[in-house]
Amino acid sequence: MQFQVPQFLDVEDKVIGPFTIKQFLYLIGGCGLGYMGWRFIPYIGFFVGLSFFGLGVTLAFYKFNNKPFVFAVENGFNYLNSSRLYIWRRKNKEKMETQLDLTNFHPTQHTTGAFPLNGAGNKLSDLNWSMDLESKEVVEENLHSESAVI
Repeated sequence: MQFQVPQFLDVEDKVIGPFTIKQFLYLIGGCGLGYMGWRFIPYIGFFVGLSFFGLGVTLAFYKFNNKPFVFAVENGFNYLNSSRLYIWRRKNKEKMETQLDLTNFHPTQHTTGAFPLNGAGNKLSDLNWSMDLESKEVVEENLHSESAVI
């Protein structure tokens, strides 16, 4: 028995013309509040009505971070109503006085022939050269051993 699996669950149905129910209600609400602002508020009613209409269009069609704009408005109201106040403050680190202990230092002694002359001052080349010596000795020991390596 075959079952049909629903697809495109995140796409809302276009119910009223090319609009979903939410889009239609946002547009009708924005137009209604815009008309009331234009009709009943003297002098600045046109601008108030235009702003309500713009809010309705924004809520209906604009997506912020691939989410409907209504989530951004809701998060803004929740932030304004919260009792937390986020202020960045730099923490000053207290400086601890440290004394230099010179008794731990030992002078480096280079033996002649152990390190190349041009790499005596470069720690990275000294380390590389000493690693090469150790790896060559290990390879020579493995060649002369009688046990089989599996």
